[in-house]
Amino acid sequence: MRMGKPMTRSGIARASLVSFAALTVLTSSAMAGSVNLLWDPSSGASGYKVFSGAASGSYGTPSDVGNATQTTFGSMAQCTATFFAVTAYNSAGESGFSGEISSWPRPELASVTPLEGQQGTTLDVVISGNNYEPGASVQFSNSGITVNSVTRNACGQITANITIAGSASFGAGDVSVVNTNGVTGIAPALFSVVGAPLPDVQNLQRTDKQ
Repeated sequence: MRMGKPMTRSGIARASLVSFAALTVLTSSAMAGSVNLLWDPSSGASGYKVFSGAASGSYGTPSDVGNATQTTFGSMAQCTATFFAVTAYNSAGESGFSGEISSWPRPELASVTPLEGQQGTTLDVVISGNNYEPGASVQFSNSGITVNSVTRNACGQITANITIAGSASFGAGDVSVVNTNGVTGIAPALFSVVGAPLPDVQNLQRTDKQ
């Protein structure tokens, strides 16, 4: 493991790691357990190395990403934070570490129960998947759905209490789980808004009796 913060060598400015860019694509097995990293360019750099580890300040072998200033980091441990830092390098040597950030993997959404809700009702929707961080929020793309509260039951299960307005838009909509640092998992067309069932016709009679 590489520990601590090395001295900045001459001839290169220190890289500055500034933010995660939240992923906004459908969860799939190929993209599971990943985050997108973004950092500021360092003047005079010819390339960058991305360091990661399970503990703050303790990193394994870095990944050399060349002269890119963003990368997707995959194969993260589920339901736990990974810590990241970046160094810049050129022919004169390698900089010190950037500021460290950490993140859970991107949330994954596999299913919801129930699959639909009626206009004008309030109900609990249970979302199952993975990587739901404490404090995660839930969003529905259908207009007219209000999320009243969110309860995290486990890393792979979260319950959203929602109210569906009488004027809510019909049809299937996207469901999103957003972790506290903005890393987002989205499942399209996962929950549908339906209208109240029409009443049965009762007591059909003839009115032309003689």
